[in-house]
Amino acid sequence: MKRLFFCNVLLITFLLAFAQPNSVKNVIVMIPDGTSTSLLSVARWYQIYQDPSQKNLNIDPFLKGLLGTHSSDAPIGDSAPTTSCYMTGQPTQTSFVSTYPVKTDHDLVPVDAARAYQPLATLLEASKQIHHKATGLVFTCEFPHATPADCAAHSYKRSRYNVIAPQMVHNLVDVVIGGGVSYLLPEYQQFLKDHGYQVFLNDPKAMANCHKAPFWSLFGQSSMSYELERDAQEQPSLEEMTLKAIEALSQEPNGFFLMVEGSKVDWAAHDNDAKAALLDFIAFDKACKVAFDFAQKDGQTLVVVLPDHGTSAITIGSAKSNHGYDKLSLKQIMSPIDDYTLSAWTMAEKMKAVETSEWPALFEKYFNLQITQPDIEFLQSAKDYKLSPMPEDQRKGNEYMSRLVGQFLYSRTYFGFTTFGHTGENVFYAMYHPQHDVLTGYVTNVQLHEYLCRQLNLTDSLPKLTSEIYADHHQVFEGFTTTIDSLAPNHYKLVVKNKKNTLEADSYTNIVTVNKKSVELPSVVVYMDKNKTFYLPKNLRNYLE
Repeated sequence: MKRLFFCNVLLITFLLAFAQPNSVKNVIVMIPDGTSTSLLSVARWYQIYQDPSQKNLNIDPFLKGLLGTHSSDAPIGDSAPTTSCYMTGQPTQTSFVSTYPVKTDHDLVPVDAARAYQPLATLLEASKQIHHKATGLVFTCEFPHATPADCAAHSYKRSRYNVIAPQMVHNLVDVVIGGGVSYLLPEYQQFLKDHGYQVFLNDPKAMANCHKAPFWSLFGQSSMSYELERDAQEQPSLEEMTLKAIEALSQEPNGFFLMVEGSKVDWAAHDNDAKAALLDFIAFDKACKVAFDFAQKDGQTLVVVLPDHGTSAITIGSAKSNHGYDKLSLKQIMSPIDDYTLSAWTMAEKMKAVETSEWPALFEKYFNLQITQPDIEFLQSAKDYKLSPMPEDQRKGNEYMSRLVGQFLYSRTYFGFTTFGHTGENVFYAMYHPQHDVLTGYVTNVQLHEYLCRQLNLTDSLPKLTSEIYADHHQVFEGFTTTIDSLAPNHYKLVVKNKKNTLEADSYTNIVTVNKKSVELPSVVVYMDKNKTFYLPKNLRNYLE
């Protein structure tokens, strides 16, 4: 009997192993924005230069392969469409935030013209609404910026912060840590507090002492500081922010979905600022260690690390480097940036505030560099330098000061860049899964999304959720009287009437009123002015029948 019982237990265990997917309780998605695969090599060498005992990045043991990431109609994507695809499974267009693309004559994927501008349900939204998981966002940019917005908002234009910010607030993400104090308007703060949130603004001690969700903790009027310039007394590191988010979210019984972004690797790469990019990526890599350590101890957590796209394609060695640079020591290659104590962007802001006569002192103080008159003439050609003695029609290159500063600084080093913009190469990905159910080799952005859906038990769920919560109001309220009122710039109200019943839906919030009684939705209402359409839950029709 004992033998028969033991065999039955083995059989049941075997069947369950094949009957159930290797899903996990928690998912942590780590995105180093704009990190070209080549930056891994540069960062690894720079870390060895700083500490010869640290020969590997924290993500190195978990690297799995290459990832193809692109827009719906172009091989090179920006953060909005690329992270959108990770979150929704639908490649979309430049600037589109988790929103269905417009059909073009050069699409790289099938596009249904009838669905243009429809908001697309995200992994974060689905994790919360279908499986009641806790949700979190950690980043170093301002919170309505493209990558965090892709998780919890919808827009055809990533720069429309006054459309994106209220959606992120009203989506009631459990933990939000990052930049953007100025974008969290007083009415947003009050809404959060009314829903039980603690709100911390430029208060690292208060955040450190908070041990439970829900809360928002923001630092800096816009983005947070580069790691190169961060004051540890005023702003936490990405590592500390990630640890705090995991601490709070891991208390939730249904598990959690967390997205962590090293936002400003991309920003530094746009300025061809190698040191700022390297330090921000290494800070991100330390945050990855927090996630991997938690996952390995927890045994129920998947960690996925994936850039959204490359930026500038940084290299060690360039056409501008002196001949023979391949024979230089590691110290000779890396030491030229030792005395660089500001980012190119911050230096540019200081330069734009003063006359060119004060520039030599600034370069001496912050970079230990001497600048010549030809250098000054090159830098004063910046299109955003209002004090320049050079007439605008004589300025060459039409570039911003920060980019000219980057060019100047790194022309004296052995680092190279191909562009100030995004690049179309494949990016890397890394994974940890407690049951070793990982992808390997080359995968596409859509395949990566499908993998995440499988791990979250959301296979085929997002299209269904999209159709339920982001339905065209013309279809939802067919046969009823509908009007759209413009209350203010980017503020619209849908009014629907049937017999004695009236429903009003406020754009970019989760609030509707039915016969003057407030109703809170689990999702946000989105208005797209391009097609004059509100997208909202299908079941709202029931309130009027």
